[in-house]
Amino acid sequence: LIPIFPLYSFAAYQSVHITNLNVPKTYVLDRSTYDVVGSSTPPSVVQYGVGGDGEDDDVTTGLPMTSTTVQQLPASVSTVPSELNFTTDTGLKPLIMDCQYEIKARECGFVLKWYFNKKLIYQWIPSRTPVGMNQFKNELQTNYSMSDSINYKYRALVIRNPKLNHSGEYMCSVQTYDSFDRRMARFQIVVPEKTLLLHYENDGESDNMLLIKCSVFMVYPEPNLLLIVSGNLFLVSSRTLVTADANHMYNKTVYGKIDKHLLISPTSIGCVLTVPDSGYIRKRETIYYDPTPLTKWSRLRMDERGHFQLLSDDGAGQLNPLAGWLISLIVFLQRAVLWRHDADSMK
Repeated sequence: LIPIFPLYSFAAYQSVHITNLNVPKTYVLDRSTYDVVGSSTPPSVVQYGVGGDGEDDDVTTGLPMTSTTVQQLPASVSTVPSELNFTTDTGLKPLIMDCQYEIKARECGFVLKWYFNKKLIYQWIPSRTPVGMNQFKNELQTNYSMSDSINYKYRALVIRNPKLNHSGEYMCSVQTYDSFDRRMARFQIVVPEKTLLLHYENDGESDNMLLIKCSVFMVYPEPNLLLIVSGNLFLVSSRTLVTADANHMYNKTVYGKIDKHLLISPTSIGCVLTVPDSGYIRKRETIYYDPTPLTKWSRLRMDERGHFQLLSDDGAGQLNPLAGWLISLIVFLQRAVLWRHDADSMK
């Protein structure tokens, strides 16, 4: 009989031990395929390593009509061997998690187990056929060989059709009569967003405030949205709206406000989308232009006392003492320089 070890025992292994647990951190489903088949039929997938990977594309936001770009962090190279790039009978790529280990020739009673969220889902004893269990009973491809060696042949966990509910914690356990070892890793399924929009406008409650809105539609799981101004100023969202449909697709919008006087026009405004427990990152960016400085100087005039004042839109004068004093000082200094230059030229 094979001894049963507690799932979270802390006994140290003596011989058999895991050298590498290859579980991709993120598995991104193809957006176009998902739109066609929905969540009931598994779509095709794009596999990610530690991070995400995707092509940059251009979009057009709402108001103002400004071209924005999307950026995504590069993926690390997967350690899954190239010969594993096969497809299932449905033409879809399976998800392969590989548990690499070493075992001494003298060790007996070897058994390999895979757990999902602490529940046993796969077991293989070299002298027997691999078995899928619990919710993965009909989800696994148990006849794929990873090696010709009898002790390593069916070590991998192969999920034929990855689905949304396959996100979670996976653990590989190896044990013999004398020793055991285990490793675990988090895994996240991601359905990429259908649309990611960034928009800014004047705040309706205060003319001095700028309202920034970032919206994402049809994404899984619920993402985080972060507003960034001038490259390093993070805005605390003033309001957040989140909805989800029956297929667990999320729509999310965050709003942020910032005083226009804190911005130096032109300046960048960005929105960063991240998915928790994954390397999936998307970014939208646009440029903010403040037209006010261009119109203020055109409405500046000097009164009969030599003081400057700013005309309002209706033509009425609105005196700003501090601004007028500074401008008068600048004009006085400029005139003093010209007067001195003329005096020197007459000598």
